[in-house]
Amino acid sequence: MDKSTALAFSYSKAAGLLQKSFIKERAQLLFNVQSLAALWELLFEEPLPLVPETLLARQIEEKAFDEFLSQYIFFLNQYDKPPFVLTQKIKRYEIENLKEIIGALSAGKKVLPPLLNLKDFDTINTKAWPDLEKMTTGTAYDWLKSLPESGQEQKVEFKLDLELVREAWKSIEHCHGADREGHEKLFLDEFIIKNIIWALRLKLFYDMDDRSIIDNLFYVTEKADKNDPLAAPAIKVLSFDINNYSDWAGWKYAKYLNPLVPGELWRVDPVWIERRVIAHQALMADHIFHEYSMEDAALAAWFNLKSYELTCIRTAVESLRLSISSDEAMEAVGING
Repeated sequence: MDKSTALAFSYSKAAGLLQKSFIKERAQLLFNVQSLAALWELLFEEPLPLVPETLLARQIEEKAFDEFLSQYIFFLNQYDKPPFVLTQKIKRYEIENLKEIIGALSAGKKVLPPLLNLKDFDTINTKAWPDLEKMTTGTAYDWLKSLPESGQEQKVEFKLDLELVREAWKSIEHCHGADREGHEKLFLDEFIIKNIIWALRLKLFYDMDDRSIIDNLFYVTEKADKNDPLAAPAIKVLSFDINNYSDWAGWKYAKYLNPLVPGELWRVDPVWIERRVIAHQALMADHIFHEYSMEDAALAAWFNLKSYELTCIRTAVESLRLSISSDEAMEAVGING
């Protein structure tokens, strides 16, 4: 199909799928069930597999991801040549797979760990397991030829994530007009706050100095500094007093702060912020899906919405497997915020 026809057809199908998705008000249904078997029956039409609960938990997550990715690839296949800004979004899950591979090799595992099935978008040569160099040769990760030294794992993961972020931004720069506007809103809304939360985590939980924190921030220009659209907001909060609520009162994201309780000491809580933001980002994606219905950005927003649904499903599975209360599980994905 030509681009406009492909987008119109895909948008119609995507809108129908969202009505049945477990997002917004329907997300809470995932946490109302009392067993993994009931969760399977809520999510899927296929008969419940007769397997132990540990296997059922994995099968739920795998099937939910497979359905999500299959639907997204179906949309991409409607284009004669799908835009890179849309195909690139799948890469975040390939990096998730690569981190699992690195973790398994570092732990001395002899068997390839369970990985997400990315279908034709998987570039890692898993048949070469456990030879990491052969697995990454010819891919965007061919610089990763050996396992990171002990204590360097986080640096490798950061490099993978940074490359993903920068590549995503470059793909957006090739878009035009309203389409670029929609993609930019999605991207900036996601990664500005991720940078801020990460900066606060490093400051509070790892006692890092500001220079070291800045070296661990995402950026899309030449470096992480006050001129970079992703890094600048995170650098700014480093100057705020983490124990003084009034320093944060006029902050752009103040509505996501942990509340000030009279008579109690206050300290900014990045975990609280993260839990409040995740639901906000789903609402932003929903807004962009409808506002940019004639642009590729609508399908990017659909991808983000379904990614949020997948996060909710994974959280529901874990809460049932580990007997975590539904209230606590819902808070983790921002439903009670």
